[in-house]
Amino acid sequence: MTRKIFTNTRERWRQQTVNSAFAKLRKLLPTHPPDKKLSKNETLRLAMRYINFLVKVLGEQSLQQTGVAAPGNILGLFPPEPHPPDRTLLGDYQVPSPGPSHHIP
Repeated sequence: MTRKIFTNTRERWRQQTVNSAFAKLRKLLPTHPPDKKLSKNETLRLAMRYINFLVKVLGEQSLQQTGVAAPGNILGLFPPEPHPPDRTLLGDYQVPSPGPSHHIP
C-alpha cells in the first residue's frame, strides 16, 4: 500500500511538472486568438513551426547582411510537409506529423 501511495505521488508530481512546462511553452507561442488554450499536441506542433519560422527569419537576415545564400532550414529541423491549415499566426509554415520512422530522443 505504501508503495502504491509513493508511486501515485511521484506520478502526480511528474504530471504537474509536464503540465507546468507546457504552460510555459504556450506563453511563448503566438496564437490567434492570443488567449487560445492549445492542447499538448497543438503546442508541440506550433512550437516546431515557430522554431522553423524563426530559423527562416534568421537565415534571411543572414543573407541580407552577408550577401551569401543561407540554407532555408539552417538546423535541418522539422522539414515542411503539407497538412490541414490551422488558426495560428504561422499558418503558412508546415510541420510534419511524427510517423513511425520519426524518433525523438
